[in-house]
Amino acid sequence: MDIDIHIAGAWRPCATVVPTTADVTLRGGVRVRYDADYAIEHLDARDYRALTVRAPVDLQTRQLPHWPSFLVDLLPQGAARARLQRGAPAPLTPWELLERGAINPVGNLRVHPAEVARRQVTQRADFPGFALEDMAKRGDTFVDYALELGAAVAGATDTQGEAPKFWVVRDEAGRWHPDSGTIPLALQSHFLLKFPVPESGLRAADILRHEAVYQRVARHFGLRVTAQLPIYLPPGALLVPRFDRRIIGGREARLGVESLYSITGVIDSSAAVIRHDQVLIALARCVTDFRTEFVEYVRRDLFNLALGNRDNHGRNAAILKDTNGHIALAPLYDLGPSFLDARAIARVIHWDGEEPGGQRWPRIVEHLNIRFEEAGMQAVSDSFRQVLADTLPMLEQLPEVMRACDADEDIVRARVPEIVRLGDALREALR
Repeated sequence: MDIDIHIAGAWRPCATVVPTTADVTLRGGVRVRYDADYAIEHLDARDYRALTVRAPVDLQTRQLPHWPSFLVDLLPQGAARARLQRGAPAPLTPWELLERGAINPVGNLRVHPAEVARRQVTQRADFPGFALEDMAKRGDTFVDYALELGAAVAGATDTQGEAPKFWVVRDEAGRWHPDSGTIPLALQSHFLLKFPVPESGLRAADILRHEAVYQRVARHFGLRVTAQLPIYLPPGALLVPRFDRRIIGGREARLGVESLYSITGVIDSSAAVIRHDQVLIALARCVTDFRTEFVEYVRRDLFNLALGNRDNHGRNAAILKDTNGHIALAPLYDLGPSFLDARAIARVIHWDGEEPGGQRWPRIVEHLNIRFEEAGMQAVSDSFRQVLADTLPMLEQLPEVMRACDADEDIVRARVPEIVRLGDALREALR
C-alpha cells in the first residue's frame, strides 16, 4: 500500500506499507519504508513532512509487529465504515477498509487511490452546488450525491455513532459542494458538516447545538479554537470550519494532523488505556512550545470536567503540524455536553492518581511529577499548580458565561453543582 503526502499544494508518494503476516487486522505485522527520493529530500524531518512524530523521515525499513498508530488514524470508522461495508459483497478486513476509505482523510496523508476508489463518481466542475440551507436540511439529493462522491468523513476522528458527517467546501460564488478531495473548482473555504447522532437519544440535537455554544465559551476563556467558530444550522446541523485546510495564494495547503492515540502509540483504543501523564509526556517530545501546550492541555481537561464533556477519548483531540514546522495541539473540536448522551458516555482519559467519582488534585500533581521524572523530564508541579490557580476564577464565572453564550438554562443548572465541586477541590489543592 502506497502512502501519499500533500506538500506544496500537491500529492506526492512518500512511503510504502506492506503486510508481513497473513493477519491483515491491526494486530498483523507490517513493513514501513519511506520512499528513497522523498527520504533524501526531507531527511530527519519530524514535522508535517513525516508520517508521524514517532517516525522521522529516514532511509530505514521498519519491521513492526502490528500496524503503526498513525495508520489507524486513517482507518474509516462510524458511518463511513458502515457505508463502505454496505457496498461490499463480504465483510471487509481493516486492510481493505483502509484501501477503500482513506483517500480523503483529515490531515495531509492519504492512501494512494486504488482502482476501487478511481471507479467512484467524478466530481463535475459544472455542478451548480447547493444552497447552505438545502445542504443543512440533509435532503436526499445532497446526501446521495455526497455518498456517491465518497465525501463522507472517513478518518478515525469520526464518532462511533451512525450519523454521517460530510466534508463540504464553499466555492468562490458562495455555493456549497460535498468534498471528495479532488473537487475541480476554485475554493474559498473548507468545512465539516455534522448531523445529530441518533444513538444519543432525545437530546441529540441539543448536544450538537451546544457544540457551538461550548466553542463560544471556550473562546471567552482563551482556549484554542478556530478563528471562525462553528455555526448551528436549524433544524439540526453544525457547520464546523476545518483547521487542517487553508487556501494560500489560490492553492490548497493541507496541514498534518495526528490524534492523541497516534502520538502515544495506541493501536487498539478499545483495549488500551492511556492517562493524561502519558499524553503530556508524548506532547513534550513533539510540540514546539511545551509550556504553552501544557497550560492548554490541563485547562481543557478542567473545562471538560466543568462542562460535562465526558467524551475525551484520544481521537477527540489531536496535534496540528503546520507547514511552517510548528507543532501544537489542534483547536478544540467535539466539545459538547456529552453528559446528556443516552449512551452514558464515560470519561476515557484519566489522570494518574485520579479516583472514581472525583479528582484529588494534590495527588494528581504529585503523580504527574513522578511520571515526568521517570521519563527523564523536568518536574511540572509548579506549572500545574499555576494552571489550577489561574483557572479557578474562570470557573467562578463559568455559569454566567454559559448563559451569555446562549446555553440552555437546564444545562447551566445541571453543571453548577459540578462547577462548584471542582472549584472547591482546586481551592483545597492550592492551600
